[in-house]
Amino acid sequence: MTSPDHHFKVFLLGVGAQKAGTSWLHEQLHNRHDSNFGFCKEYHILDALTLPQFAHFQPKNSPPWKWRTWRRKRFLQNSNRYFDYFCNLLQRPSNRLTGDITPSYGCLSADTLQWTREQFSERGVTTRVVFLMRDPVERILSQQRMKLRKRGELHPDAEQEQLRRTARTLQQRSSQRSDYLHTLQALSQAFSSDDLFIDLYERLFTESVYQRLCQHLMIDYEEPNWSRRINESRTTTNLPEEVLASIGQSQALVYNNVAQQFPHLSLERHWPLASEWCR
Repeated sequence: MTSPDHHFKVFLLGVGAQKAGTSWLHEQLHNRHDSNFGFCKEYHILDALTLPQFAHFQPKNSPPWKWRTWRRKRFLQNSNRYFDYFCNLLQRPSNRLTGDITPSYGCLSADTLQWTREQFSERGVTTRVVFLMRDPVERILSQQRMKLRKRGELHPDAEQEQLRRTARTLQQRSSQRSDYLHTLQALSQAFSSDDLFIDLYERLFTESVYQRLCQHLMIDYEEPNWSRRINESRTTTNLPEEVLASIGQSQALVYNNVAQQFPHLSLERHWPLASEWCR
């Protein structure tokens, strides 16, 4: 493995997926001596600026004493402040890596992604993208458990009913958070393949994959905290087979296309439902 080029300053654009290890990754990278990701993990600037469905991330009230919200609002009022902020972090000699890991950036258009790359390039900063995909059914289950936990309603009956509603909804329209095909297409239009790190959540916690990730970000490999898990959500509820089958069927196109595009990821080994829905 070649050594990273210490000449480059890198902005990590993390585009998800939600519930796919992005919080763990942020913690491991932000705590390095040569990295500084600033005052947030998820800044929600690029999505709030360009996508109507994420307009709720635009702060309405931002008094200066709520300084994180106040600063985000200033970024939204003038996007140059957003790009300049990260470039200023990289001005410190010890810092070689910064970034914004916001999973909903996976919904961004190719035009927005290209604009982001160009803004950093004009400032002498290299943009490197990280996109981690998780088994879409497992990701949806984890997402729904997170919603229930935040409401204080995580118990077996509520989880089963929530998933029944989710299964019905997914038969009518796709989940934005699991629309890996949109993300992959937009990334391929906006970036060269060398700028993209695309892998599976299920493979992230291995030395070989994490080493390759560090190389992609042009930083030295440092052993991460493998045992640390953030926002992990596991179920002990027996979920109805017909509900799981319905959710799996709604994700069949994702399973098929990801398997075809990335045969080296051995999808059927890491995503158990892939063998059932890939044709």
